Amino acid sequence: MLIIVCGLPGSGKSSLSKDLAKRFSAVHLNSDIIRKELFPKPSYSEEEKRAVYAEMAKRAGELLAKGSNVIADATFSRKEYRETMDEVAGQTGAKVFIIKCILHEGETKKRLEKRKQAGKSPSDADYDVYVKLKETFEPLEGGYLEVDYMRPKKEVLAKVKEFIGEN
Repeated sequence: MLIIVCGLPGSGKSSLSKDLAKRFSAVHLNSDIIRKELFPKPSYSEEEKRAVYAEMAKRAGELLAKGSNVIADATFSRKEYRETMDEVAGQTGAKVFIIKCILHEGETKKRLEKRKQAGKSPSDADYDVYVKLKETFEPLEGGYLEVDYMRPKKEVLAKVKEFIGEN
């Protein structure tokens, strides 16, 4: 099973992904961590983004082929990145579930500022990056679940379990 967790910076993607990785005994692939492995001083160019998503897809394919569940945690703001992950899953026969994290803009701004001050996140995204991605985020198509990670964790995880088909 491949669970794609997407959304804008600061929306709770990584928190949800960590919870889902535990719940579904899955490997958590985080684009921010992959980026820092590939590019110790990232420029966030389009070429770099393509390389990060390509590496994530490669790793996901290898893990899925071995029978592992995978959580792919990234903005996935472009349709082509989501389609690549879907193709990788298709090659291995894995089911794909897409979960989009959403969050009120005011709360997102607070979270991003707090995260920046703490300096512990692998993400370098700040509010300016959020605004830019908000303007260019390509709409999701097909079936997906939208979750607000401001809701209680127990409620969000119950919605995810229902979406995936676990009772």
